[in-house]
Amino acid sequence: MHDVVVIGAGLAGLRCATDLAAEGVDVVVLEARARVGGRVWSHRFADGQTCERGAEFIDGDHHAVLALAAELGLSLTTRSAVLDPHATLLDAAGRAVPMYLHATLADDIARWERAVAALQPTDPFEHATLADLVSGLGLSVTSRVVIGRDIRTEYMLPPEEVSQRFAAELTTRRVPTQREVHRVRGGNDQLASGLAARLGAAVRVATPVHEVRADEGAVVLADGEVLQAGAVVAAVPLPVLSRMWAGMPPSLGAVGYGVGGKISMQFQRRLWLDYGRNGHVMSDRAWGHLWEATDDQPGDRGVLTNLLASHDGAAFVSLPDAVDHVVREIDRIFPGAQGLAGERVVTNWTDDPYSLGCYSCFGPGQWAAAQPALHACHGRLWLAGEHADGFAGFMEGALRSGARTATRLLARDEPRDELWR
Repeated sequence: MHDVVVIGAGLAGLRCATDLAAEGVDVVVLEARARVGGRVWSHRFADGQTCERGAEFIDGDHHAVLALAAELGLSLTTRSAVLDPHATLLDAAGRAVPMYLHATLADDIARWERAVAALQPTDPFEHATLADLVSGLGLSVTSRVVIGRDIRTEYMLPPEEVSQRFAAELTTRRVPTQREVHRVRGGNDQLASGLAARLGAAVRVATPVHEVRADEGAVVLADGEVLQAGAVVAAVPLPVLSRMWAGMPPSLGAVGYGVGGKISMQFQRRLWLDYGRNGHVMSDRAWGHLWEATDDQPGDRGVLTNLLASHDGAAFVSLPDAVDHVVREIDRIFPGAQGLAGERVVTNWTDDPYSLGCYSCFGPGQWAAAQPALHACHGRLWLAGEHADGFAGFMEGALRSGARTATRLLARDEPRDELWR
């Protein structure tokens, strides 16, 4: 019998567990994978360069992430997220040219950004989508390609599946000048491993959960073992939770999840710099979006990350020849790249059985409908994760949610031997 069983050793579950353990709570963390971190997963190349297979960027106002990095003694790299239109390419209709050559683009993007910034969570547009917002601006075809790709990159779903209400929730929490300015030096997954180190043997990896019995506080493992607890915290993606918790409310099962993955490739040298480019390419093709993952790392070699976003990207990353196709596409844009391509890393979050998607993306009507169930206690079951925070889809949201759930559990007034029972 444990005080608390936490399901999922991602940032939310680990943050919750470490906060509880620090107060003397008997907690165990169950993780289906053979590693901690969940969708925060770093890859390390032989020369010491890194790329992120999952969550990559940290905003300058992601205070929970920044505080944890400082707490763990981790240093951050700093980069500029402002794209030079002379060095950034738009690949449309088979031609990759600098973005500055598209005369209408700058003005249209500025109009789009103003329209998004004007959204407020209190506005009555629960069932309106970002596609509705785009269509009302009278943008050029080229601008719609760029903005559509940007939406898919941000939310991992197409504009018609992203609610304006959800976009407003995120926009009002983010400072535009602070977006995507940091990564953890040496890999973001050190945030997770640092937390897990504090818990020691209380973290059980390679331990899949088969069933959660919310009213009983029982967790049935895949091997048949049953753990009983005063409280259970489910810190796994909602599509995964739906397969363990038969009583999950329909409003949670309806929450949308972005789909897709990443392909990262290390090149012997940063050939794109030879062409006066920064490696950032937005395309109208299925592979979609490319950027340099080592723009804040030293070395002659460089890594390009290809984000395969939304439905076309999810279909693309599942193809057996996806990597070779991406390399050929990069060689089309930067001739000579194919001969310099080295190690390739493929991550498909859609088909990962312990993720079943990239991160939450609330569609029309889903945000308001899900909030009561996300923040309620269901028998002895509590929910945590990026999907249960205003910073949904970010490491920040995962950490905030995990800390908040721990605080709510610790605030209960019963004596310890009756805690959460």
